[in-house]
Amino acid sequence: MALSDIAPFRIAGNLYFVGTYKASSHLLATSEGLILIDTGYAENAETILDGVAALGFDIAELKYILHSHGHPDHTDATARLVALTGAKTFLAREDMKYIKDFTPDVYYTDGMTVRLGETEILCRHTPGHTEGTYSFFFDVTERGERLRCGSFGGASARQLRRPTLKRRNVPYAMRRCFLQSVAALRHEHVDLFVGNHSWQNQTREKAALLATAPAVNPFVDTTGKQWLDFLDECERKFWGHIREDSRESFVTYAHRGASAYTPENTMLAFYTGVYMGANGIETDVRRTKDGVLVLHHDSTPARMCGEGLDTPVAEMTWAALQALTATKDGQSDKLVTLEDFLLHFAHRDMTFAIELKQEGIEADVAAMLRRFDMQPNTFVTSFHAAYLRAFKAVAPEFRVGWLVKEVTEETLAALREMGADELCPPAALVTPALVDAWHAAGFNVRAWGVNRENMRATYDAGIDGMTVNFPDELLAYIASKNAQKS
Repeated sequence: MALSDIAPFRIAGNLYFVGTYKASSHLLATSEGLILIDTGYAENAETILDGVAALGFDIAELKYILHSHGHPDHTDATARLVALTGAKTFLAREDMKYIKDFTPDVYYTDGMTVRLGETEILCRHTPGHTEGTYSFFFDVTERGERLRCGSFGGASARQLRRPTLKRRNVPYAMRRCFLQSVAALRHEHVDLFVGNHSWQNQTREKAALLATAPAVNPFVDTTGKQWLDFLDECERKFWGHIREDSRESFVTYAHRGASAYTPENTMLAFYTGVYMGANGIETDVRRTKDGVLVLHHDSTPARMCGEGLDTPVAEMTWAALQALTATKDGQSDKLVTLEDFLLHFAHRDMTFAIELKQEGIEADVAAMLRRFDMQPNTFVTSFHAAYLRAFKAVAPEFRVGWLVKEVTEETLAALREMGADELCPPAALVTPALVDAWHAAGFNVRAWGVNRENMRATYDAGIDGMTVNFPDELLAYIASKNAQKS
């Protein structure tokens, strides 16, 4: 027998708990069979089987399995239970990438109702924790009183930390979706809060209270305060994670390398930035007349390589560019191709911002970045929204960031429309309140146009990254801030 660390029990009406502390599962017993909400880890199959039997039900009567989302702690036991019972399974199509060993019979649509016997479950799409998270609302009757039950299908904002989003290839827009879901759920009145995990509604503690004093059900709160307090806590934790993220995962981008000290967009500049401790590199891409992708900011090489060199890079061959030398403060180095840059730096644990400086190079840049498996740690950026749309059309798996000179509602709408993950405002616009608003809109925030006068205030505003010509000075400031905390 597989005993649960929370003994199966009746919560209220025809609602029962048959899960474990780590993975909640709830059972609804109807006149036409059983409904199970979430199955948990693979090993939870046995505890559910024993729990259902202990409560006096027959697992063969299991008709429906509803999943709040696709993560393993909610779905991994499903295949075993389906094999035993033939139960029909429900999941959001968006969460198919998370599951294994079963194919859903029904894909949710927002607002659909699942009916079995006298029980009706309203399924509401509340994305954030995953793209396809669903929350459930249904009624039970306890001592003649009709109670509205509610469960937030994905309440943890920890999944919205940047490393997790990166690892699972989830868009940053899920942060916006999470806040929108919390706001929408506030409009649902809930008399009995059903925890998607046992710690959310103190399942174990309340079960003990219910067993010793059944006359007062601690799960019931007809004022709805337990539900609203929990949603408040979800939002509070969300902002805690976002602010921790902006510090712990902050990216100091060496802007065109350490360009305050060395000729920009050269190996000397890039390596100097790395040696200073930068954990990101920003650079610019153009294409030569003979199709070579070269790292160069200006349309011509004149500023970097000498007066009179006014022929556009796009009209020069790579051989002609190779003959030039970029200089700054007595230092010099050669121009660099994107391919050579990636050969030297793609393997490093860094974040890269690759700015498109020329129209029509999107497919070539995408092919080169794919060749070096750059998708997990790269933002492709541009001041030109058209370039980013074209890039997303050929490489939808990459994250893109829009470099803008002002931020309006139209700007944010355009970012959403193009599927961008990052907003790149000038440092002069950055304030703590605006960074919160941009985070709430679902975007990573990286500032450009950073100088020594605004660097500290820009960092302190809580942004996620900064392109800076002098990474050593920014890193020294960050170190001093961290020292003050310890």
